[in-house]
Amino acid sequence: MIEWIIDVHRKFRLKPETLYVTTHVIDQFLSKKKIHKNQLHLLGVATLLISSKYEEIYPPDLRDLLAISENKFNRDQVIAMEKEILNTLGFKITAPSAYRFLERYKRLSKVYADKEVFCYAQYIQEVSMLDASLLKFKPS
Repeated sequence: MIEWIIDVHRKFRLKPETLYVTTHVIDQFLSKKKIHKNQLHLLGVATLLISSKYEEIYPPDLRDLLAISENKFNRDQVIAMEKEILNTLGFKITAPSAYRFLERYKRLSKVYADKEVFCYAQYIQEVSMLDASLLKFKPS
């Protein structure tokens, strides 16, 4: 599922922080509630919608997210899942992310001032999102 989210994130050219908020919301929701395997795709769309509304100036339309999901579910199902996620998490959807720490290091360090080094560090962060064994480490 996370690979699909990364692909959609890139296709819509969303901010990097949107991706980190999306994965954080998914992790927090799944730690509090169990869902069926066939609902994971719906969860991904709903969390991407929530995080893009939070982080983006112009979030993608729900119609576009449904189209890219090949209309596997409808608008009402996504809105219901969005409501369930927000109520389950008590509307607490943000936390410090590795990307925010990387941005901070970029401002403080001359090494990260080099755009190439920053992009490589960002790439490593995104690849590490795919490895569940790294979840035990703090974002910093």
